[in-house]
Amino acid sequence: MDHNLHVPSPAQLPPIPADSPLRKVIEDRVDEIATELLHEAVQSIEWPTAIPIDHFDDEVVPYIVGGFLYGFALITEGRRVTAAEAATFVLPVAERHAEDGIPLPFLFTALHAGIRKLWEIVLEEATDGDAETIAALGMYLADLTGTISVLMTEVYQDSDFALRANTRHQLSALCATLIAGEPDRATVAKQVGIKLSERYEVLVFRVDADEPRTTHEILAARRRLRLANQVFYGRGASEILNTFDGHTGVILLPAPTVEQDADPQIPVHLRTLIDALSERLDVAFYAAYHARAELGAIPTAVSEADEITSLARKLGREPGVYQLTDILFEYQSTRPGPARDLLARHIAPLSDHPGLLQALQAHLHHGADRKAAAAELFIHPNTLTYRLRRIQDITGYDPTDPQQSRLLAAAMTVYAIDHAGKPTAATNLANPG
Repeated sequence: MDHNLHVPSPAQLPPIPADSPLRKVIEDRVDEIATELLHEAVQSIEWPTAIPIDHFDDEVVPYIVGGFLYGFALITEGRRVTAAEAATFVLPVAERHAEDGIPLPFLFTALHAGIRKLWEIVLEEATDGDAETIAALGMYLADLTGTISVLMTEVYQDSDFALRANTRHQLSALCATLIAGEPDRATVAKQVGIKLSERYEVLVFRVDADEPRTTHEILAARRRLRLANQVFYGRGASEILNTFDGHTGVILLPAPTVEQDADPQIPVHLRTLIDALSERLDVAFYAAYHARAELGAIPTAVSEADEITSLARKLGREPGVYQLTDILFEYQSTRPGPARDLLARHIAPLSDHPGLLQALQAHLHHGADRKAAAAELFIHPNTLTYRLRRIQDITGYDPTDPQQSRLLAAAMTVYAIDHAGKPTAATNLANPG
């Protein structure tokens, strides 16, 4: 070994020739390598429950690719990547992970796993003539790893980041106070620095998915929460009280002081917010709107809107924004009480006859158009007529009679709510009843 070799300072690392075979291999495979490094990083972490290996691809791979290409351009010049330059690629990723609640040690584990994977790829592709390139690349990677580690740590310790998180927590706490109808709402609002409006537009927002349980689902919900917060901040965060957790929540917007109709359309500013959330989250959702609720009426308005979103989803309605008028019959038919219990008993005898339940559903949907109802079930109209008579024999109510049909429609609504999310006989064509 030549002990007289000059060891360059970090600012004067040895350049890697632009025509280096190893460099060309890496640049030609940069997208593939970036994905491999990320997947290795994801697999290196002991997640509470398994998550798909490609969970972070869309948000992280572009930054890895960009960092690779930018870094190689500097390596040709023999110049190290400065902290400011590295921040362009590191900070967006680190900030997202911090907001998603991913612990900093996870990021360190992932970083080193990714670097280790890169070295495996380098050694697989290297030839006898790449010794100098490998040595130089090692120095650059060691230097860059230290820079990235410092940047990630700074993000997690950033006071402004912590302040924003605290502000979100305070706004959420104030929103929860209003929803619960707590008497100290004015005190809580003063602590947050918010002047309460006399009335609020109430929106209950629910992603069209089951409650998140696995690590993958929880991280996906946290990502939606982060993206939603970006939308809120872009529209004046202090004016948007919300409890959205990435899956469901309540949004309260100050209502105009000008009196409006008793049943107004969704205000433009709220519709704009809903559209922005829909575009940013890129996920199907159910929402329900209650107009201009007074402070004391917010708990009731939220309860009603929450039930409307739940009802729309359980009944298989299309995702979207609903008001009480959109689902009034179904809402009233499912009110707790003796009437609801009686309706449930009317339809209960059909539980063991899935084909009859389907026939009733199709008949109620198409009304007098027997051909359309039969076509939906892929049966002959005469078969449908037979099944409708069977329904009358079993329940005592004639589906073809307008008045009795309305009662059966209400009973079917109750049945659909009671069996939402359960494997029901109504989808089993094997037993026509």
